[in-house]
Amino acid sequence: MKKSVKTVFWIYTLLFFIIIINLIKISVFDREKIINNPYNPRISNSSQNIMRGSILDADEVPIAETVRYENAADPRGYSYKRVYNYPAAFAHITGYTGNGKTGVESEYNYIMETVSNELYQSLAAVIAKKDIRGNDVVLTIDADLQQYAAQQLGISKGAIVALEPDSGKILAMVSYPYYDPNAVADNWTQLNSDEENSPLLSRAAQGLYPPGSTFKIITAASALENDPSLLNYQYYCEGEDNFGGKVLHCYNSIDHGSEDMNRAFAYSCNTYFAKIGTMLGADKLRNTADKFFVDPNFPLEYSKPLFMLNEDSPMHELVDTSIGQGKTLVSPLFMAMVTGAVANGGSMMQPYLLDHSINNFGFKENITIPSKLTQVMSSDDAAKLTELMKQVVSYGTAEDAAFSIDGGSDDIISDSALSESGVIPQNGLSGPITVAGKTGTAENSGGADHAWFVAFAPADNPKIAVAVLLENAGKGSKAVPAARNVMKYYLSYCYNK
Repeated sequence: MKKSVKTVFWIYTLLFFIIIINLIKISVFDREKIINNPYNPRISNSSQNIMRGSILDADEVPIAETVRYENAADPRGYSYKRVYNYPAAFAHITGYTGNGKTGVESEYNYIMETVSNELYQSLAAVIAKKDIRGNDVVLTIDADLQQYAAQQLGISKGAIVALEPDSGKILAMVSYPYYDPNAVADNWTQLNSDEENSPLLSRAAQGLYPPGSTFKIITAASALENDPSLLNYQYYCEGEDNFGGKVLHCYNSIDHGSEDMNRAFAYSCNTYFAKIGTMLGADKLRNTADKFFVDPNFPLEYSKPLFMLNEDSPMHELVDTSIGQGKTLVSPLFMAMVTGAVANGGSMMQPYLLDHSINNFGFKENITIPSKLTQVMSSDDAAKLTELMKQVVSYGTAEDAAFSIDGGSDDIISDSALSESGVIPQNGLSGPITVAGKTGTAENSGGADHAWFVAFAPADNPKIAVAVLLENAGKGSKAVPAARNVMKYYLSYCYNK
């Protein structure tokens, strides 16, 4: 009898402590997530009585704001409406409110619904009839650069992501097709039934694609890490080669002839890097890839990159993976992070969108401190890989990526044309800008190949890393102009405002 009582006592004690621990978890660790949930009725009710905080760009230009309008049907005589000022460029960043919440509207809902100095604001509302306001959030994105990137993407399905390599700060992130967050409720059925265009999908962060030859960055990194002598490995490319019964072709079966890694990387030789992959083996390539393929932990909705190669994978999968085909899938955001890591001496930074918030008195809060996500390679290997990527632009598959910002003959964007935007040049840079990059042509079983280009500039003192993905555009060089122009615009007008 005593033994049974003891057993019951300890069971109830254990259950009590489990409940206490769960309550602590909910109260302390999950508090903001629960409060921030767009389906929380408490938030929905309170939001009707306050003017939701604005979403501002890096220069505090309103991207999304709440406006007050007369409404005789409301007992107060007025109502609030959310207005999105740059729907074409920012739709997948801001997200929407109304039919649930997405994007920044969801992730930073708690901040924008929080009323700082509540007593003061309540008194001001009664005495001076002022609106009770939530806090504003300030993004890392420059509205001018974001709109310019959207123009470069145009009506091509795909995405452009630009970030600051040494901080992880997102500078621009655009996707097409887009939607109008001002009219989500009116177009809800159409938006959710358009499977061909999927306008609600952020291709920049949620789209997953084979990386094509941009993956050769990781294959080369593995070679440098495991056997530095492979940098000088000589191979004769005949346009195709047989790997365990799998015949692999270079693009258009081009015969590249005798080459080392410099030439093979510059001309994106498939058979060379397939050979490197087989020499490394699945284990070593997997170990290197694991350093890159980390969870980005991005604040908005995103898809994790997929890397399936393992020691049991057959030869054809190893060969395909070495050149960015097979089962490997990545997002433009992820490839921008990979490129930024090379530019940053091998350190991959945590990508972030929120710079800080501003309370009712104008004070900064929730300031983001840049943090390192992981070390993907040594600084020496990153420097060698940078040299490989510079050759791609010097004489390889991305010669069109070169540009100058001093009005030279290779200027693609004239200073006068850029100045028409009203943005005043203030960068202090002049002359030719050295660019490091890599093109990629990703085979697509559902249609024409996808075009990739990743790059950073200036190559010897990187300020910006860019990834461009154009669906069904064909060879990777098709993605070069958009990346080049975005880098030039940023270095000309944005980076040291």
